[in-house]
Amino acid sequence: MDTLREIQVRQRYEALETTFPALTPEELIQQIIRFIQEFPDHAQAHNDLAVLLYQQGELLQALGRFERAVKLAPHNRTFRKNLADFYFVELGWTDDAIFLYTDLLKEDQADIETLGALSIISTRINRPEEARLFLRRILDLAPWNSDARNMLNSLSAPDAPVALVVIPTTSETDSVQDDVNTLLAELRQSVAELSKPEGQPATADFLGADTENGTQIFELENQLRDDPTNPLLNNDLGVLYLERGDLNRSCAHHEMACRYAPQNLTFRKNLAGVCSICEGKMDRAIELLTQGLKEYPNDTELLAALAQISVKLGRREEALIFMKKVLDLEPWNQDARSLMSQIQKASPDAFFLNR
Repeated sequence: MDTLREIQVRQRYEALETTFPALTPEELIQQIIRFIQEFPDHAQAHNDLAVLLYQQGELLQALGRFERAVKLAPHNRTFRKNLADFYFVELGWTDDAIFLYTDLLKEDQADIETLGALSIISTRINRPEEARLFLRRILDLAPWNSDARNMLNSLSAPDAPVALVVIPTTSETDSVQDDVNTLLAELRQSVAELSKPEGQPATADFLGADTENGTQIFELENQLRDDPTNPLLNNDLGVLYLERGDLNRSCAHHEMACRYAPQNLTFRKNLAGVCSICEGKMDRAIELLTQGLKEYPNDTELLAALAQISVKLGRREEALIFMKKVLDLEPWNQDARSLMSQIQKASPDAFFLNR
């Protein structure tokens, strides 16, 4: 039963919600932040703020708020779905998303939203049979669901369209539920391995430590005049200009390297690193790192970089999320363990005051 304080806090937030329609998104965010500063344990406020921040493209802040909402209200299905969606769509953390979705489905095997999400994930990780099972379960529950039928048809042979679903008997329904339970267990045990990128050289071999920085830059600039679209030359110049403290030129060359070799993750990491220390370019750094994480969810360098940016922005909880993920992947990583320890020792109030 709700305590008197919980009732009062809920009533305060409900009163605040009546003002939302008249506010801009920016004003809404500020109103909810002020509310959270006064009532930091109100899960609905954290979830609502996460949604608004997500819509504004503030991914790091949104992640922390989605996580906080689930921690404060672990049985709230909407909050867990939002977090699972964020893991899958924005971070590429397929395994974490599956754990959340499968727990939701175990609690309610008639949850069409969760079945749909699992069918999309199964398709994404090249498990069409599992996707078909989830989609058929949706059609058992809602034969009129055209989205599920179209997706199921697309996964079937061209000459074998999906027939209208006959409402199953009780015994058939029990069988479907048993199949779903078995499948959930398999998914949790054998999520497809997401490959890490192969190592790529960050700088050219001929840039020796004993060569003067200015001479190296002069030589590379001459080469670049003859080959201006060479991504490696641009990347190496970006590294050298960074060593000289010329952030603008470093950033410009790293941008060119990424333009001419957009799939090279090392070049993108280098650009993100420079952007994270350039004035006004933090959003670009976060964009590069989160995009890289979608492609390589288990890349510990990307995770650590996002943790460090979170620390720099005073976002303790987001930093802890990323560092925990690093240590899950590399329990032996002492640097990560040390950074996580430092973050944990920081004042928890900083999360709310740095806004």
